[in-house]
Amino acid sequence: MSTNIAPSKISAQNMNFYYGKFHALKNINIEIPANKVTAFIGPSGCGKSTLLR
Repeated sequence: MSTNIAPSKISAQNMNFYYGKFHALKNINIEIPANKVTAFIGPSGCGKSTLLR
């Protein structure tokens, strides 16, 4: 049995982002494959837009 794994289009490892002293994103690890639909869902203020910037 072979497994086809799409190559990553976007990759982040141990990513952190600060707004001044505010630690907005903490140790983000993500692999987003090419040619796949990906959704970022979560409550308001959880960092979705910050991650996409």
